[in-house]
Amino acid sequence: MSTTKAEEIGQVPEVDDNETEQEIEEEEEIKVNNYNLTDLKNACDDSIQKYFTTKEEYSQIHTHADVKLILGYLSCGFAMFGGYYGHITPFGDSKTVVIGCVIAYLILNSISFIYTFFIEKDIIFDGKKQDDNINHKIAIYTNNKRYSDIYNITFEFVGEGTTGNKINIKTSKFSISKSFGYWFDVNGVMDQERFEGTLKEGLEAAKTGKKPHNQ
Repeated sequence: MSTTKAEEIGQVPEVDDNETEQEIEEEEEIKVNNYNLTDLKNACDDSIQKYFTTKEEYSQIHTHADVKLILGYLSCGFAMFGGYYGHITPFGDSKTVVIGCVIAYLILNSISFIYTFFIEKDIIFDGKKQDDNINHKIAIYTNNKRYSDIYNITFEFVGEGTTGNKINIKTSKFSISKSFGYWFDVNGVMDQERFEGTLKEGLEAAKTGKKPHNQ
């Protein structure tokens, strides 16, 4: 009786490895509309963030997002307070406060606009990690011009280490420009292995300052 139960417990359904791998591949497949440049760019941008956080193990820095969120919350706060105060207070008494809230709202939105276009720019990933007592920082900028299928990736690398009491800082940049068709087939499916290979080449070139052989 006990043997039978042990055998029953020990019976584990066999799992087809090929089916499992196929399911994973289907879940991870990236497919977009080949005729939509925005979709193509967004797919590449998302893949860059995923690659550097999972494959290269960088910790993403959220400074830019945090700054814009704070500015957004503050501007919304002034707008809501101004609207509420104007609603419960006679116009003559609330005019100064409401105008002040409107001015604050406009200033905060202007700051957010300036921050986005002059400081954050085209950055889509900002990360850091420590390796062999060396602090690495990587910033990735991407863009593609209107009506152009060329996707531009700029890698900005900063390495900080110490030699004795001396701090050594190395900064370098490397850019890659390729057509979306280099990574996407006619059906809009991304060749993720090829795209990750491009990212790996760009990162190594930014680290070492040496261009890949195919550049």
